[in-house]
Amino acid sequence: MKLLTTGILLTFLSVLGCTDNEVDMNRRDYTIKNETGYLVNISFYSRTNGTLNYDSPKTLESNGGQITNKVELSIEFDDSEDYPKLAFSSDSVKVIFNNEKIYTNVFNSMTNTFSEPINRNLFKHSNYENLGNEQYLFKITQEDYENAQPCNENCN
Repeated sequence: MKLLTTGILLTFLSVLGCTDNEVDMNRRDYTIKNETGYLVNISFYSRTNGTLNYDSPKTLESNGGQITNKVELSIEFDDSEDYPKLAFSSDSVKVIFNNEKIYTNVFNSMTNTFSEPINRNLFKHSNYENLGNEQYLFKITQEDYENAQPCNENCN
């Protein structure tokens, strides 16, 4: 019996000791969907280096256009508020409606705070609807349009 127990223990330890230095990556997808009747342009920026993170703004056609980005991490997912920021490689975003109205969202990593309105900030994980299977959805709504600021066709 002692020999059998020792054999099982050695087998278990040898399995634990075998690593091929590969790390399993977990993937979480974040989708932003336009549910307004307006053309929406979204530009993601990094305030750290001041760069636009996409070559051009993402255009979401009215009533259903969407953009999906993912974050892949080698750790177990929790409900960290950092995931949307990591998925979009940004901490600042401009949302422009028909080149008429604009709103911005910011995540300030120095103070770990979100810009107002916090409950509509694109960088806050808890503002996304959990669709299951690590799929998360944020809907840009008519209310977002109504709360955006006029920019007199000079929204850039």
